[in-house]
Amino acid sequence: MATQSAEVIIIGAGIAGITAANTLFASGYKDVKILEARNRIGGRIHTVCIGPGACTVELGAQWIHGGGDNPVYCAALAHDLLGHTNVHDEFAGVYYKENGSKVDELLLDTVTAIFKDAVEEMVNFSFSDPKSTLSCNEYFSNRMPNILSAVSDEQTEEAENIFRSLLNILKEDSGDDLTRLSVSCNGFEDDYKNDDHTLPAGYTALLRTFMSNFEPDVITFETEVKQIDWSEKENGFSSVVLKCVERGTEMTYIANHVISTIPLGVLKKTHQKLFSPVLPSEQASVIDKLGFGKVNKILLYYSEPFWTKGNGGIKLVWDKEADCDEVETSWARDLFAFKTMKHIDNVLIAWVYGDSAEQMEAMAETKVGDVCTQILKQFLNDDRIPKPTSVRTSKWCTDPHTLGAYTFVTSGSHYDDIDILSKPLLQTSGKPAVLFAGEATHSDKYASVQGAMLSGIREAKRLMKWQSN
Repeated sequence: MATQSAEVIIIGAGIAGITAANTLFASGYKDVKILEARNRIGGRIHTVCIGPGACTVELGAQWIHGGGDNPVYCAALAHDLLGHTNVHDEFAGVYYKENGSKVDELLLDTVTAIFKDAVEEMVNFSFSDPKSTLSCNEYFSNRMPNILSAVSDEQTEEAENIFRSLLNILKEDSGDDLTRLSVSCNGFEDDYKNDDHTLPAGYTALLRTFMSNFEPDVITFETEVKQIDWSEKENGFSSVVLKCVERGTEMTYIANHVISTIPLGVLKKTHQKLFSPVLPSEQASVIDKLGFGKVNKILLYYSEPFWTKGNGGIKLVWDKEADCDEVETSWARDLFAFKTMKHIDNVLIAWVYGDSAEQMEAMAETKVGDVCTQILKQFLNDDRIPKPTSVRTSKWCTDPHTLGAYTFVTSGSHYDDIDILSKPLLQTSGKPAVLFAGEATHSDKYASVQGAMLSGIREAKRLMKWQSN
């Protein structure tokens, strides 16, 4: 079995791993390697092309959320990569009912205002009881009669349908059903108050700017880490030993320090066998308790747009009960919106989440396009809606290197638990043998590119600080 070594080995060439490496090289480190299981950089950043015009679209991270001191925004601004700024309005769009008619606009405005107030009240409740184990579903179910008390009896059913559809905004954020999502899951209060920024050249173009301090050959692709041995040997040998499979061949890598950016979804499945010795019980418990959302995208390219540009897209208000029991396409009832992009005229984007996201992955892309076409025809009451020219779907749930999309706080956990996950594994000398980065390790900005980037910088600086002492 071949063996290679480095002072620092970083597992994963997503934004956390790349920014960690770039920070180390900038401070004078020379011997750093990145091991990446895929054949590309980016991790959950994945820029692709769609349609005859080769439009640049994202199968993974979509936006830069907010501006100001967000380092992702600052980097994109510095490299002239920013495109349109979209006011983050999750509520914009034309709302259609399952019977093909439009939602009453006055009722929609009323329920939207009620929904915003309800979410703000939930956030305030979570701050007043930060250790609450209440789920979002329990919170809203307990309060639903009072929440919609201002609506007339004859409009209650439609108001409930609208409110239930708007709850999809929270579901999309977490990637799971609200029965699992904690009321303490921070960030809801900002969901529709910040600007979002697009990257016309793609997120991967921005990612490459974070590789300015090292050469591409620092990254070894198609190398999957199977075991992280951080034990202290009897002979005093205290290096970390990584057992890997590199393009089908077993390899051993030895490092003084390892920075792991392995996604939470993979850690959930593998941590008991991945680490030797096993993780401290506190960290293992947090890995098991935290949620890792299932979220996928559907990208539909049309030769000619059939929708009105600039109106926020098409929103779906489903009836409470399903009209049919077609298991194969039942996932589609979790679709809430077909959104538009200002810098791409010909593409509609839909998100699907939770178990439905995983079910969708089992279906061929062309079939997904057919299902979406039927839904659009039904809700818009227009049989002339064409099939998309091209369809792309993400498959994050079954991707063995992610097993999901991003972190959320379950009703059995708290976002403070994330700080536990970020603790390095120390040897008896105090040496940080294994350090942890990635969005799941940033308690304030988890589930975001910004959180992943900041965590990579944080762990590089942690290592630099230890060595300087």
